[in-house]
Amino acid sequence: MRKNMITLTTTTLMAAGALSVAGPAPAYAESRFGCDYPRVCFYLTSTDWVARKPTSAFRDITPAFQKLGPKARHAYAAYNSRIDDSAWLEMSDDSATCLGPADIWFFDQLTPPQKVIGVQITDENECFD
Repeated sequence: MRKNMITLTTTTLMAAGALSVAGPAPAYAESRFGCDYPRVCFYLTSTDWVARKPTSAFRDITPAFQKLGPKARHAYAAYNSRIDDSAWLEMSDDSATCLGPADIWFFDQLTPPQKVIGVQITDENECFD
């Protein structure tokens, strides 16, 4: 009986090893720009954007704006990795800009440039004004 247990254990370990050689399970959706699905990612500086390293990310649908912390407030860029949800970006001048699914936003493209201070993720797949 001891020999059968050793054989079973060896077989189990070999099978487990074969599974790990096959690689990790495929992800639900790809990470793009370093932003994992389903998140709205912020990149504080252009260096963070180029390096594809978000400094902050949000994923919850909320009924109101969430105030951004120091790793997202006044960010250089934002990316919405969600495929069916939009995100409203609250600006320092009390305006808001919508970031649709899979959209990128560079805050210096506004005239005059605005600073982002909040985010609200909605379950709308399009931006409606």
